[in-house]
Amino acid sequence: MDTESGRRLTLPRGSVAAVSGAASGIGRATAIALATAGADVVLADLDGNGLEVTAGEVTSTGQRVASVICDVTDSEQVRRITEAALSRFGGLDVMVANAAVSMYRDFATIEQSEFSQILRTNLDGALLCARHAMEPMVDRGGGSIVFISSVLAFVGLPGQVAYSAAKGGLVAATRTLALEAGPSGIRVNAIAPGTIDTPMLARDTSSMDLHGVADFQARIDAANALGRVGRPEEVADAVLFLASPMSSYITGTTIVVDGGFLALKSF
Repeated sequence: MDTESGRRLTLPRGSVAAVSGAASGIGRATAIALATAGADVVLADLDGNGLEVTAGEVTSTGQRVASVICDVTDSEQVRRITEAALSRFGGLDVMVANAAVSMYRDFATIEQSEFSQILRTNLDGALLCARHAMEPMVDRGGGSIVFISSVLAFVGLPGQVAYSAAKGGLVAATRTLALEAGPSGIRVNAIAPGTIDTPMLARDTSSMDLHGVADFQARIDAANALGRVGRPEEVADAVLFLASPMSSYITGTTIVVDGGFLALKSF
């Protein structure tokens, strides 16, 4: 995170962070931002090839990296994230629960398996990451948990009932977990991105023809105050702020990073 004066936000010496969904998009950008700020990083994702690319980017910052192939819907696999943090780096200070799936399906006809996959990955998976992170954070005297929610926690979009339910659940969980974790010095916050230029967005438009993609892009650009799609790095900067001591008195809240999408409420 660079300010106009050229100063860079840094994390305390010896900081250790973990990021789920780190193989691409917001997860990759977040891992790089945390490493650039001085943290060693544990990367988790099902995409081994993507993890390798992210690991190379983290290593290039001079920080250490560990990679874990992980399905966040499986508690024992999530446990391996914190085990890697402890065995490789001696602790855990930051957990960014970012792994997510999205698919546009009409609620009346969505397959039960798809419905469950969305809820289990986006909600259960994030909560499992938080749960396994808490014990090592208590041992360190505190830490920061950051959930990646969505503006769809606050407004509706046809075809996204399950996704909105999961992301709304993260906003509610953020408020409540902050109360439980606060006495241990653990802060819990969420980020609600708007439309961000990620592989997930590309997948959402993959079935459209060129005209459809162009129309969709034009509507997205017009649906926020800044008139453009966001970059993963812009979300990562907000995560870095919540991971850092600069947000030491912020917990139980959700920061919206949407270019003014919720202010405009137009799509």
